[in-house]
Amino acid sequence: MQVELTDMAYGGDAVGRDPDSGIAVFAWPGISGEQVTVDPELRRPNLVRGLVTAVEKPSPLRLDPPCPYFGACGGCQWQHIEYEGQLAFKHNILRSQLARRGGIADPDGFLLAPLPSPQSFGYRNTSQFAVDPQTGSLAYFRRGSHHLFAVDVCPISNSGINRLIPKLNSLLKSTPQDILAQEPRGVMRLWKIAVRHSEATGQTVIVLHTRPGGKAGMESPQQAPKGRRRRGDAQVPERPDEGPNMDVGEEANPVFLLKRRDVKRALPALAALEGQDAPAALSLVEVMDDGTINLLGATRTAGSITSEAMAEALTGSYLGDMGRESALGSGAPPLGSWIESLGGQAYWVAPGAFFQVNSAGAELILEEVLAGLPDEMDLLVDAHSGVGTFALALAGRAERVVAFETESAASASARWTAISRSITNVEFKQGRAEALMRTLPAEVRPDAVVLDPPRSGCHPGLLREIARREVPRIVYISCDPGTLAGDLKLLADNYTLKSARVIDMFPQTYHIETVAVLDRTGS
Repeated sequence: MQVELTDMAYGGDAVGRDPDSGIAVFAWPGISGEQVTVDPELRRPNLVRGLVTAVEKPSPLRLDPPCPYFGACGGCQWQHIEYEGQLAFKHNILRSQLARRGGIADPDGFLLAPLPSPQSFGYRNTSQFAVDPQTGSLAYFRRGSHHLFAVDVCPISNSGINRLIPKLNSLLKSTPQDILAQEPRGVMRLWKIAVRHSEATGQTVIVLHTRPGGKAGMESPQQAPKGRRRRGDAQVPERPDEGPNMDVGEEANPVFLLKRRDVKRALPALAALEGQDAPAALSLVEVMDDGTINLLGATRTAGSITSEAMAEALTGSYLGDMGRESALGSGAPPLGSWIESLGGQAYWVAPGAFFQVNSAGAELILEEVLAGLPDEMDLLVDAHSGVGTFALALAGRAERVVAFETESAASASARWTAISRSITNVEFKQGRAEALMRTLPAEVRPDAVVLDPPRSGCHPGLLREIARREVPRIVYISCDPGTLAGDLKLLADNYTLKSARVIDMFPQTYHIETVAVLDRTGS
C-alpha cells in the first residue's frame, strides 16, 4: 500500500493512514514526512503493521545506517534517522503521551528542551550477547524473531567492548565441538555473556552466565527463567540498558559448552590491547544459574584497581579504634564487582546489578536530579535505589537518606559503595518500595522522594502512600513515557507537574528517558 507517514510512534515505527480505509499504518523503517510503499505483515481491524519496501519521497533526515547489522538486529530502530531528528521525535512522543495518557492539557508549558547524549555512537558501557551454539560466536536476536545471528562489532558499544568481541569469538571457536559433545569435567554450559567496560576507571569485566545440564541448542520459552523486572518480548530488553538488542534470559536461550580451563588460559589474550605493553584491567566472572558467583581470573592491573579501592574503604573513618565495624558493616564487596564512576565518585557494581549503560548520559541525569531537589533536607527517600546511584550522590544534602531496593546484588553493591566512601547517613532497606514506605513511622514526612521505577511504572500503593504523607517534592526518572504519563495522572489530584525533560540515554533507539519534577498542591 502507498502511505504518507505523518508521525513517529513509541516503539520505533513511523505512522500514517491507509488512504482507502483510513486505519492507522505502522511502518518500519519509515520516517515522518515520507511517502512510502508498505508491505503489510500484520492486519487488525484498527491497524496495520508492515515493512517499508520503497521510499518515493524521502525525509531530509534519512541517512545510511553505519551498522552492518541494522535491519537484521532488533537493538537499534533509528540508525536511519539523523540524530537531531531522533531527539525531536522523542520530545514529541513525550508531549503526546503526557497529553493523551496523562491528561495534561498544555504539555509545552512544562516540557524543557531535550538534552542530547554526549555520544550518539560508542556510548554503551555494558552489552549483553547470546551465544550461538551453531557458529560458536557472540550473537544478537534478529528483529522480530528468536533466531540468532553472529556479530563481531556493535557500533553503539564503547571501544573497550568492541575490542573484546572478536577475541571472545575466537575463544568460543577454540574448543572443537566433538570434544565438547562428550561433556568432560570442568565444562561450563554457557548461554549469555555480558561485557562491562568503564572508560573512567579502565576496568573491564566479562560475565559468563552458565546453567547446569542441558545440551547445546535452543530452549523453549517455557524452560527459560523469567526476567527480573521488565516485560518479556525478546526484542525489548527488560531495561533498555540490559543488552543492545535483547534480554536473553527471557525467551529462547542457547546453551554452549566450553571448558573452564580454556577460559582461564585465554585471559592473557583477552587482556592484551593493541599498542599497550601492560595487560588491561580485565576480570573473568562466572554467574551460575543459582546465583553463585565464581571469579575465574583477573589480570594484575584489575587486581590493583579493586585492591586499592578496598584498601581505601577499610582505612576510612567508619572503622573504630578497636576495629569494630560501623552499623553498615564492612564485610567484603560483591565478588567480581565492576567499578564505575559517576559525579566524580566510584560505585561498586555486582555482576548481576544494574548501572546506567550510558556513563556520560548518566552524568546529565544526575545533574537534572540534583537541580530538582532542595539543597538541604531532613529526610530523602530513594524508592528504587539500585546500586545507590542517587541515594549516595544526595547524601550530602540530607540529614538522613532511606533507600529501597528489591534486588540483593544491587543492595550489596550500594552498601559497599557507602562503606568505601565513609557515608553513614544512608539507610538501605531491601524489599518492595510500596511495602517499605508504609513501614516508616506514621508521623514521618520526607522532604522529597526520588522515583526510578521499572518500565511498568510505580506501584499505585507507593503513589498513594507518598500522597498520604504529603511529600512536598517528587523527582521521577522514567524509562517509559506511557507509564510516566499514567502515574502522573494518578497523582494529579495532589501534585502538579513542574517540569519534564527528555535526557537521551539511548541514541539510535526509540527508548526515552525522562526526568520529571512534581510539587505538592492538593490536600
